[in-house]
Amino acid sequence: MKKVERTITSNKIQDKLLISFPLWFPLLYILINFNFPAATFFLFIASIFILRETHFGSTWLFFFDRDNWKWLRENSYNLFFIPIYSLVLVFFVWTIVPSAVIIFHYLASGWHVTRQSVGIQKVYGLVSKTWISLTYFVSAICLFIGLSKPGIIDSSILSKSNFNLILIVALIIYFSFIYLFRNSDNSFLMTNIMTFFTGISIFLPLLFFKNLAIGTTVGVGMHWIQYLAIMWSNYIRKSKDKSTAVGNEKYPKSLISRLSFILLYGLIMTFLTVKGMPQVSSDSNDYSTLYLIPIIFQLYHFYIDGFIWRFSDPHIKKQIGTYMFN
Repeated sequence: MKKVERTITSNKIQDKLLISFPLWFPLLYILINFNFPAATFFLFIASIFILRETHFGSTWLFFFDRDNWKWLRENSYNLFFIPIYSLVLVFFVWTIVPSAVIIFHYLASGWHVTRQSVGIQKVYGLVSKTWISLTYFVSAICLFIGLSKPGIIDSSILSKSNFNLILIVALIIYFSFIYLFRNSDNSFLMTNIMTFFTGISIFLPLLFFKNLAIGTTVGVGMHWIQYLAIMWSNYIRKSKDKSTAVGNEKYPKSLISRLSFILLYGLIMTFLTVKGMPQVSSDSNDYSTLYLIPIIFQLYHFYIDGFIWRFSDPHIKKQIGTYMFN
């Protein structure tokens, strides 16, 4: 029996571009960063604001939904009190050894990001334990090598013209690949291959960039795009369903207000990130206390996502799982 590929967004091409295989982002980022070094800082900040912080902020959509309030109260100890206790510990460690918190944050991010990669593989039907184990293994290797020796692979041996040619050809092949396999009989198989390749390549840029912030943005940017596409597709689908149920075919006004909140959240966190982290153009690793604020919210995101995407929970299965696919 032929397997039917379900979509999370509105169509298969969007699914491939935004969820199963968003390889266009690192390729375009590297191409722009390589040819316009003066735009390095702007490119980094734009990615942080548009993708990273809005991705973190989108977690709050779950808390805004009244349908989840009773569940949140019933699980308040795990969802609120344990994080508060952990916050005190994190702050205490930061006052003594800030680098320990930074390293812990990277490791927690690695676990969270890879869990999402595996989750996406499972959603699209890839249940092979071998492929899933390889995703964890390769991601862990790239992360640990990248943290201990960022930029260990020297790409400067390539001339500018050769490097540009490789990137442009890669982009052409990528978009051709997406188009050719959009509706083919092998689409299901190719989607599995794409989700696997995306999962193992997210931390790969750490091996090529000496600056951890940029290396992280280039690779983990794919994760941010995936999360935004999944979260907002789910949220909009549910909002439209609820609006239709009450006889209103238009999007609810709350959608605009919540989008505004997330953009404001992203703007504030981006500002704190820029003020608190070392300059992108330097090799310094000195962070100010301002940077601890975004870190705290990000750690909470890593933690809470372990609950709000747990489909074994009947409430989560009903409130999120029901609207997972188009």
